[in-house]
Amino acid sequence: MATDILATQKNNNEKLFGRKWKISVLIPLSETETSADPSKYKAYVLSNSDYEDQSLDVTFKIEKSGWKCPNFSEIVVYNLNPQTENMVIRSGTRVLVEAGYVNGDYGVIYDGSIFQPMWEREDTVTTKVTFKCIDAMDIIYDNHVAATFGALAYQKNIVMNMAANSRKPFNITKISEGVGNIQLSRGKVLFDSPKYYMRKYAQQYGTTISTIDREVFIDRPQDPIPANLTKQALVLSPASGGLVGTPQQTQDGITFTCLLNPTIRVFKPEPMLVKIDNKIIRQMAIQYNTAGFSRLDEDGIYRVIGVIHTGATRGNEWYTTVTGCNQSMEGTLAAQFRTSKDVQG
Repeated sequence: MATDILATQKNNNEKLFGRKWKISVLIPLSETETSADPSKYKAYVLSNSDYEDQSLDVTFKIEKSGWKCPNFSEIVVYNLNPQTENMVIRSGTRVLVEAGYVNGDYGVIYDGSIFQPMWEREDTVTTKVTFKCIDAMDIIYDNHVAATFGALAYQKNIVMNMAANSRKPFNITKISEGVGNIQLSRGKVLFDSPKYYMRKYAQQYGTTISTIDREVFIDRPQDPIPANLTKQALVLSPASGGLVGTPQQTQDGITFTCLLNPTIRVFKPEPMLVKIDNKIIRQMAIQYNTAGFSRLDEDGIYRVIGVIHTGATRGNEWYTTVTGCNQSMEGTLAAQFRTSKDVQG
């Protein structure tokens, strides 16, 4: 009975009815391939809701947090045939997870590097392959740079060129305007992991690097939010936005759960904003900023700083859990990056 309720029904027009998903493992056409271009990989679809009567059972927990590196995720596929198991365990380098609803939002919720594939048998008839994944692992951690820059070079140019000329070249998606760009008086030699130099550069300006999927961001959370973006905030409510349960006030701001929504991201757009009526948020008994607590936003607009997608194609879970903070970036997370220069008089 539960399977019928959760089944993907293509002819039902009700919004957010019928789950949709596709889980693929990408194998590079070249052993040294690290680019994000999917045309340079061969994709093996392990489970697809378009063939639901034949699709394999899959569960996933995908974590995306801004200003945290690394981000960890886990995708589990049950009862693959032995040939496919051996192939993806031996040669798979990336996992691509697309999820959402047949008549609602649908898209990529994960595209990241496989850190460790694990095979195990649950019982006499059930096997599973667990892909433990780390965002941008191959270009951030398993990489090296050897480069020399002359005097009077600008910091941003050094960092961007370092990424492009690493042993495994990659792009830095964004360096925010609040991150400085000093012109160095002396030449500089780089010979280490790219993450070492990016972290040093970010820390100099009160932030840290973030990796989401295969993208790298050097962003300052304390930078002001452009006024035009507040008008684009995603409105969420129990009636129309898929909210599940009661949003809670936390030390970082708020946390809430909604039906799985691939459009809720940390950095796209930058920043990602959601709007929730403060009347439905369960407030903490004590609200004082001196201890790093965050007040509720006066306009009910919150900046997304963390997202967790959880799903089970044959189970009950199909949710997105979001951590957000107010527009003033108050709270324990924001306090990590605040400096005296960022305090508004």
